[in-house]
Amino acid sequence: MSALVLRGGRVVTPDGVRSADVVVRAGRIAAIEANGHGAEMVELAGRWVLPGFIDLHVHGGGGAQCNSVDAEDIQQVARFHAQHGTTSLLATTVAAPIDELLAALGAIRGAAAAPETGAAEVLGAHLEGPFLSPRWPGAMDSAHFLAPDRAILDRLLADGAARMVTLAPELPGATELVRVLARADVVASLGHTDASYAQVAEAVAAGARSVTHAFNAMRPLHHRRPGVLGAALDLEALACEVICDGVHVDPAVVRLLQHAKGEARTLLVTDAIEAAGLPDGEYRLGERPISVRGGRATLVGCDTIAGSTLTMDRALRNVVAFCDVDVEAAARMASTTPAQLLGIADRKGIVAPGRDADLVVLDPDLSLAGVLVRGAWARRW
Repeated sequence: MSALVLRGGRVVTPDGVRSADVVVRAGRIAAIEANGHGAEMVELAGRWVLPGFIDLHVHGGGGAQCNSVDAEDIQQVARFHAQHGTTSLLATTVAAPIDELLAALGAIRGAAAAPETGAAEVLGAHLEGPFLSPRWPGAMDSAHFLAPDRAILDRLLADGAARMVTLAPELPGATELVRVLARADVVASLGHTDASYAQVAEAVAAGARSVTHAFNAMRPLHHRRPGVLGAALDLEALACEVICDGVHVDPAVVRLLQHAKGEARTLLVTDAIEAAGLPDGEYRLGERPISVRGGRATLVGCDTIAGSTLTMDRALRNVVAFCDVDVEAAARMASTTPAQLLGIADRKGIVAPGRDADLVVLDPDLSLAGVLVRGAWARRW
């Protein structure tokens, strides 16, 4: 079978940056070597080669959103984000009536079962809710928040589409749901929460593994009441999502988070909505009306931030600038760490032989040049 060779790149590997060729065959990385051979040679002239970005929190983009009954909407989101370096994603829903969430899960499952050439791989669903605190709704409609309920969770997990669930650990019964999620190998993430440090620590002991969009929609850090953020920064078991757009979290706070957690426990996410990639205007998040001005998304009529218009290529450039980290560290936050959290590090998240040929090619200034998804070009300079 003929091979594609990416020649002469600066390849970010687990062992450091190598000047090498990347050989791709049958959708996988076949080799990283000094003189690769194949039917198609693509000269990189020193461009960066990184593992494809993995976005675990994306509500939409390119005019479509994941709270949908139509698998085509999910594929539209996946096509859009592939143009910005995302090679895998979790289609993320906001809280809604349970029947609507079940319908959305069906659409996400359908998209995952029929991967498109040139689109990011849909790895499953991230359910942001409905077991969330009404004290910290963010842009969501708290009328759709529910008390933790095992029977409802079982319905949401029944078809196997859900890979991550965000919940508030302080709600009565939440710890038991965390245990259920852990047994099902679904990531329990803590968010939209007023939890104390002790409540977070109890959830971690039960199997919680991450914090959803750290600093946003949660109790602020206080030096005598550390709460969820104090626990997130302190407890090694917790990885932290961060929306690195300079809007949701000040660059100095992104820097503090990265210093505290390191690239092994910091995940770049977009929290993107359907407006990502589109002009300023009026959009939706679930059924809520959203206004986008200057790329900043808010609920109509107030200043509440409502998702983002961020893409992962911008998030990577931002974290390099905000935190003064090298490209290797940024790649880990955008690719390796999310792959490890989701349990897919055996096939994604690093550039190494045997892994899926999910690759991002960047120009020296870190602008996006090309994207391969499972060995097929989604974008090429």
